[in-house]
Amino acid sequence: MRFNAAALSYDKLEAPAAHVAGHAGIAHVGTWSGKRVVAFGGRAHLYEGYSARDVTYFVRVAHAAGARTIVLTNAAGALNETYARGDVMLVRDHINFTGESPIAARATHPFVNMVDAYAPHLRLLAREHAAGITLREGVYIGVRGPQYETPAECEAFRRLGADAVGMSTVLETIAARELGMEVLAFSLITNVASPIADLSHDDVLSVSEESAGVLARLLESVLAAL
Repeated sequence: MRFNAAALSYDKLEAPAAHVAGHAGIAHVGTWSGKRVVAFGGRAHLYEGYSARDVTYFVRVAHAAGARTIVLTNAAGALNETYARGDVMLVRDHINFTGESPIAARATHPFVNMVDAYAPHLRLLAREHAAGITLREGVYIGVRGPQYETPAECEAFRRLGADAVGMSTVLETIAARELGMEVLAFSLITNVASPIADLSHDDVLSVSEESAGVLARLLESVLAAL
């Protein structure tokens, strides 16, 4: 895998700082698999006190730079009990449980169609290039955080139809769809979100580091085919 890129710190982009461990706060701009790419290493979150507009800052920056396709990744807890740590879930749809929207209180274009928010042809492409990878496909529910879910919440989310839960992605998808961008998203399953004693962010980081290469190889194959 070769990503020829220049690194820019978020402060040079006047971007919201990424404070959480595992979010480097650096943007990489260059070429990957023959495509012009800007890769953001980290994101701001609602639970850090940022607004929905702040959280989606990078979507607007990428669009202004000419991007028309956005690939979102996240670490998520599995609600679907057939999933395992280290699996990759292709996001088919989402449930916005954050209580926020990045396009609320806007004077223009307040209504955005979210049918097929995650582009079907991009999901098909991901499935076609997932040989040798345990690729699930399901519904992601986005919550505000930062607390992990209670057992009762996990059960409620399952009944709502969610397969995985996390604290990002849904707002970025809404912002991207308002701008007419096509969205592809993957969740790296870092834990099973039923009662687990002593679950910590360190556990999430550990699984992410172990499995990041699998997701990177899939992304490279998809990029090459776009």
